[in-house]
Amino acid sequence: MKKIAIVLDNKINRWALQRFEPLKTDIDITVFVGERNDYDAKSIDLNKRQLTHAEEIILAIQEPLTAYKRIIKSPYKKMDFYYFSLKKYLKGMDMVYSCDISRSAYTLASLKDELGFKLILSWWENIPFRAVFDEKTAFHKRLVMDKVDIFLPFTKMAKEVLKLEGVPEEKIEVIYPGVDMERFKPGKKSEYLLAKNNIPKNSFVILYVGKIVSWKGVHNLVYAARILKQRGVKDFVVAVAGKGAQKENMEKLIKESGTEDNFRFLDFVSYDDMPEVYRMADVFALPSYPTMTWQEQFGMVLIEALASGKPVISTMSGGIPEVIEDAGILIPSGDYFQLAENILKLIKDDNLRGALGRKALERAGGLYDARKNGMQFKGILENRL
Repeated sequence: MKKIAIVLDNKINRWALQRFEPLKTDIDITVFVGERNDYDAKSIDLNKRQLTHAEEIILAIQEPLTAYKRIIKSPYKKMDFYYFSLKKYLKGMDMVYSCDISRSAYTLASLKDELGFKLILSWWENIPFRAVFDEKTAFHKRLVMDKVDIFLPFTKMAKEVLKLEGVPEEKIEVIYPGVDMERFKPGKKSEYLLAKNNIPKNSFVILYVGKIVSWKGVHNLVYAARILKQRGVKDFVVAVAGKGAQKENMEKLIKESGTEDNFRFLDFVSYDDMPEVYRMADVFALPSYPTMTWQEQFGMVLIEALASGKPVISTMSGGIPEVIEDAGILIPSGDYFQLAENILKLIKDDNLRGALGRKALERAGGLYDARKNGMQFKGILENRL
């Protein structure tokens, strides 16, 4: 049985690993979880090994010269991700999976030749040469790229970026992220969830899930809500599931626009409860827009909404058009007038909502089923490595 390690900095989370869970009977998978992991990893149904700073220090003391070179002499602080612990625990691994140009990818590239594993790197980035804007990332990138055995970009757009940056096409294979279609699926609205968030049963619910930050276009939801009110639309609610640096500013904007009655900020929702949140919605909206150094790389929330059978309205930012194609409504980034107009169409037209919901479910089942995508990953391990 092949042995594979998953090392993703402090970003170990269930949604990123759900395509691996169906493979655990055929592949010996170990997930390495940092002491300061950003997410609760308890619900991940895979073998996990906890990495600790205490053990890392003890192991580093045993190799003082290497510790000096990698910690003291390093051009940047905190370059490595548990270098000495991974050096100990990755012995005997056939393959190691990581993501993008990160601390863990840098550490794994440094250990690859000594430990003899194959390095697999998934890839979100869809802006070519973006590392030039971050000196530390550029340093990582120079050391990592040549060590990777196969790149697994999450979109065709990301694949083209890799090719543009000089990665040979034979080292690239696109695998879309996936969702658990047994969990994210159509269903009735939860009366409990509606009541908990003070949303009337007859309300038309527009859902946004994600960070409350400017580049996600959350302010355009406020402008669209104002337009709907001016058009005489009643009984609609914009439900916002997320947190972020711009929440306070968004609340000020909501108050100034007179749309307080139309917004609900949901309490913390665990990933296990997210399927119920999507089922609460009539429409899902993701109004992202690009900046010089970022555009929507994929939008996991989009495929969760598609799998839930929800009509989706989103923008032309980055990889979004590739993700939803004709299974949703695409508008220009920043155009809150079109955002409002298309929400209004969906409020008025039950048939359109139904047709888009069916297209959404069909697209999710065809491209974004975590189990199918997991089998694609298994095939790559067997045939390419």
